[in-house]
Amino acid sequence: MTVATMGAAGALVTRPGHVQYGDLLLGPGTPYRWRTLTGWEELPPLDSGTVQRSDAHGAFPGLLLAQPRTIGVDGLVVRAPRAQIGDVVGRLAAATAPRTDEIPLVAWLDERGPLLAYARATRRAVPTTAGYRLGTILGGAVEWVATDPRRYALAEQAATATLPVSESGLAWESAEVEVLPADQAAGVGEVWRWWSDGDPVITGDDVGPVSVQPLAEAAELVWAADGNDYGWPVGPGQTVTFAAQVAADQGAIITLRWWDASGQHVADESSEPGAAALTGTAPAGAASVQPVVLFPAALPAPVPVGTSSLRISTTAGVLAWPLDFGTPGSTGRMSVVNVGTAETHPVVEFRGPVTAPSLTNITTGDVLEYDLPLAAGDVLVVDTQAGTVVLNGTASRLYTASNRSVPEQTFTLPPGTTPLMFRAAPGSNNPAASVAVRYRAAYW
Repeated sequence: MTVATMGAAGALVTRPGHVQYGDLLLGPGTPYRWRTLTGWEELPPLDSGTVQRSDAHGAFPGLLLAQPRTIGVDGLVVRAPRAQIGDVVGRLAAATAPRTDEIPLVAWLDERGPLLAYARATRRAVPTTAGYRLGTILGGAVEWVATDPRRYALAEQAATATLPVSESGLAWESAEVEVLPADQAAGVGEVWRWWSDGDPVITGDDVGPVSVQPLAEAAELVWAADGNDYGWPVGPGQTVTFAAQVAADQGAIITLRWWDASGQHVADESSEPGAAALTGTAPAGAASVQPVVLFPAALPAPVPVGTSSLRISTTAGVLAWPLDFGTPGSTGRMSVVNVGTAETHPVVEFRGPVTAPSLTNITTGDVLEYDLPLAAGDVLVVDTQAGTVVLNGTASRLYTASNRSVPEQTFTLPPGTTPLMFRAAPGSNNPAASVAVRYRAAYW
């Protein structure tokens, strides 16, 4: 005997008036039409925990707990060609046969869309009349009982979170400060701001552009600092960037010359010929830096020194724009939204590697926590409706619930927004660990 595989809940429901039970579709466009759907929009019967007051008028309000929901389709009309009426009735009978488990019952009444319940057929009536000979049977009925009286949205929602991970925060960068005076940086002004041992020759009128003419190979032009024969103060580890227009124009070599506090030469750092700039880091023992441009050959006429720049990093970090806040971290928190009118039971999935995973309802303080380690690839599924805790789809781990953990069936998501928090044992902070919360909005 071939057993048909049941499709997805509500997969056949496409318009208002459709009711699907398992793989049976009732309503427009089918052989089964109905007039009345009872028990679907009605509030199910309620058991009240209200207790009468013994010393005053009235009562103490107690819990209201819903009984199973009874749903009925009345005024069922079965219509088919006379040669096929038996087959159509047989399909209705097979689909509504008694069973041990509840299966999806989906009804779409209006613009709000379809809703889902889990139910079993408990009554079926198909009048035996002349309608069998005519191909139209009137006055049929089907009744279902849903032990969970809530109705649910078809779409399942999901929210995930990982364990808390700190953010790297704002990136603090070293600031660079221009130390050259404005006229020296512009290549104008007093000629003493550049010096040589006579080659190259420095010329200028202290007002207009300063020019330089190397007379022989390897002549050096040195940028001079005010009040220090050895350049500008630096400390070991500070970065220095020197740029000179004349070096790029003449194919010259830029050199950063490092001196110690006593005026002893520490080291030279040089660029490739023709480089426009050179960046170096002050070596150990360096107390000052002197920028130098070395000309590879003599020139027949003076050339402008042109613009230059000497930028030295500060010892304190600063925020550099655009601000870099680093890689976003994780708080381990998430929010789930039940847009319905009734509390709903989520399915919680903890994934390793993690030890003692827990999920806390921040509003109520309710906790689901399990004292066991999960390796990478392990999945611990907590079904709060069924009250089960299963590892990797086979092994029950209900006994691992910690003394902080509430009974699984009491962990629900009320209507509205619920903030949740994912945590684990101290030291268990692998970013690959996660929790997923799956749920459907629930309605009375």
